[in-house]
Amino acid sequence: MIKNSIFVILVFTIGTILLSSISIPFSSGQNQVDLGFDWTYPAYDKHATNFSPQNQITRDSIHLLVDDWTTAFVIPSLIPGIVLNPGVSGKPLGLDGILYVTTNFLDVFVHRAETGNGLWFYAYPINMTQVVVDNPAISPFDSGRVFGSTIFEGNLIMPTPDCGIVLLDAMVGTPQFRGELTRAQMCTNVDGNDGFYTGQMLYSPVIYESGRVLITATGVSGKVESGRGFIAGFDVDTGKLLWRFFLMPPAGGDPDWTMQYSGRGNVEPVMGDWGDVRGVGVGAGWGQWAIDEETGTVYVGTSAPSPYFNATHRPGPNLFSSSILAIDAMTGDLKWYYQVSPHDLYGFGCASNTTLGMIGDRKVVFKLCDNGRLYALDAATGELIWSTLAPDIKYLNVEDPFIDRPNLDKRWANEPSIEQHWQCPGISGASGGEIAFAYNRIYYITTNYCDYINHTAVEPGMLTSSGAEFPYGTDFNEAEFEMPKNSTVYAVDASTGNVEWTFDIPTVSHTGGLIVSGNLVFFASLNGKLYALDTDTGQNMYIKDFGALAAMGVPPTIAAGASGEQYLYQVIGGVSDRFTQPVSGLIVSMKIRGGPVVDIGMPPVDREPPQPDRSPGEIPQIPLTIVLPALAVIVAVFMLAAFGKKVNLGGKKGKNTS
Repeated sequence: MIKNSIFVILVFTIGTILLSSISIPFSSGQNQVDLGFDWTYPAYDKHATNFSPQNQITRDSIHLLVDDWTTAFVIPSLIPGIVLNPGVSGKPLGLDGILYVTTNFLDVFVHRAETGNGLWFYAYPINMTQVVVDNPAISPFDSGRVFGSTIFEGNLIMPTPDCGIVLLDAMVGTPQFRGELTRAQMCTNVDGNDGFYTGQMLYSPVIYESGRVLITATGVSGKVESGRGFIAGFDVDTGKLLWRFFLMPPAGGDPDWTMQYSGRGNVEPVMGDWGDVRGVGVGAGWGQWAIDEETGTVYVGTSAPSPYFNATHRPGPNLFSSSILAIDAMTGDLKWYYQVSPHDLYGFGCASNTTLGMIGDRKVVFKLCDNGRLYALDAATGELIWSTLAPDIKYLNVEDPFIDRPNLDKRWANEPSIEQHWQCPGISGASGGEIAFAYNRIYYITTNYCDYINHTAVEPGMLTSSGAEFPYGTDFNEAEFEMPKNSTVYAVDASTGNVEWTFDIPTVSHTGGLIVSGNLVFFASLNGKLYALDTDTGQNMYIKDFGALAAMGVPPTIAAGASGEQYLYQVIGGVSDRFTQPVSGLIVSMKIRGGPVVDIGMPPVDREPPQPDRSPGEIPQIPLTIVLPALAVIVAVFMLAAFGKKVNLGGKKGKNTS
C-alpha cells in the first residue's frame, strides 16, 4: 500500500516537472488550450492578432452559414454639447455566452449570444456642455464615437469623451469609477499643455496584468487646437496615476527636450523640434496596443502631428508623431521608437492595432500605418526587419519618407504653391484598418481614396477661435471629376514581407480592417457585402450581400453561446459620413446550419502555427492538450490499481476475522 502511494506521488511529481518544462508557443498569438469561445479584446487577444482559433465556422463549413437573429440599434438620444454618431464603430465582444455591444452614442447593449434577448442596458450619463465649462482642456470634437471596449476581470471597460473610463459589471451593468480614471481627471492640470484633448483615445485601454497597470492615452483632434498628448499608466485596482510619457515638448518649447532620446530610434532628434509648441499637438492613434506579459512592454501607435497639413509652426521631425513606440509598462520609460513619417505633412499616422507575433524565435511587432506601408520591427530593439509597400496604392503629390529624406522645415506639401491639387492617398490614408496575424502570415487591406485640397494658413491664435474656418491647414474642395476608388486584401509572409496573394475589391474604399479564423479571412465592406477568403489562396469562399445601403465599417466577431456553439456577429451601419450616409444600423447573428461542423482531430501539419526553432537537446514544446490528458490517464490507472489492491486487502482481512 505504501509502495503504491509512493508510486502515485512519483507520477504526480514527474508530471509536474514535465509541465514546468513545457512552454506554450507564442508564435500564433494564442494559448494552445484556447478554443476561441470568447472575444474579450477589440483585436481578440493581448497581442492584438485579430485571430480566433475556433474550429466551427471554417472554410469547410462556411457554405452552411445562415442568419440566426437580428436586432436594430436605437436612434441616439440628445446629449448637450455632443454631436452623437449613430450605430457602432467597434467590434462586439463575447464572454461566457453573452454578447456586449458598445455604441457610438455611449450606450451599452448586452444580449444572450444564442437568442439576442436583452440582458441589461447602460447609458453613460454626461452633459458635455458642462464638462467643457468645468474642464477647459477638454474639447467636444468628435466625442460621440467609441472604437472599442475591453472585458477584464468581470468588467466591461469603456472610454468616455470626458477623458475618463467607466467599468461596468459584466453580469448586471453596475458602473464603477476608479480614482483618477474618473471622468475629466486624466486631462486636468497636465504639465506643459496649452491645447485641448478630445478625451481618451476613444478606444479601450490595455492592461499589463503582471504589474496591475492599466495603460491608456489622450486623443487630439488633429486641428490647430490640439494639446500635448501623452500615454499614461494607472493602477488598475485603484485608478491611481503611476506614470506619464509625453509625446511632445511642453508649451513654450524646449530646444533640448527630444535630445534625451538620442540613440533610441530610427530618426535622430534635432534641436528645437516642434518649435515653440503653440497651436500644435499629437495624440495616440486609435486601435488596440499589444502587451507582452513576459517583458512588461506595451507597443503603441501614435497619430499624425497637428495641424495635419500645415507644419508652419512645427519644424523638425516632430517626435513622437506618426510613430511606433515600445514603452515599459511599469515605469513609462521609452525603450525604443520607430517614426514612419518624420515631419508628416499628409496626416499619415499609425492608427489601428499594433500586433505582436513571432518569426522563428524572434518576437516581432507588425504595424500598418496610414502611409500604406506594413512594417515588421524587432520587438526588443525596434530594428526594422522588413517593410512592404502595397503595389496597388496610388500615390500622387505625396513623398515616401522611407525613400525620400524629408525636408524638416517644409511648411506644406506643395510649398510655395497654394493651388488646389490631388492628394493620394487622401486624409484617411491608405490603410484599410486593422490587420491580422495567423498561420505565419500578415493579412491586411489597403485602400485608394483621394482628396482634392488646397493648403491654408494656420496660426496659434486659432487655438481659442471657435470660428477658425480651416483648422487642419487645408481646405477640401469639389473636383471636376472623381479619382477611382478601390481596395485590395493582401496576404504576406510574416518572415519576409513577400506578397503571397491579393484579392481586389473594386470601386469602393475600405475601412475597419479584417479578422482571421477557421482558415478564413473575414471582412465587411462599404459596398454592403461580407466576404470570407481562403487564408492560403485568397479564393473567395463566401459572400453575403446585405444590400447597397448596408454599409459596413467594422469586421465581424466570432464568439460562442452558452452551449459552446459559435456565432458570427456582423454590425451594419454606424459608418462615418465621410464614406456613406450615417445610420443607426443593426447587428446580425449567423451560425452554421444544422449545428457546428467540428474537426475533433488534430489539425493538418501545414495548418499548424510555426514553432520557434529548438536547440539540440532542448525539450520539445509538447501541446498541453496532449500532455494533460496523457498525465491524467497515467495517474488514473495507477490510482485505480492502488484502490483495487486496497479493496482486495480489506476483503481478505474481513474474511480472516469472521
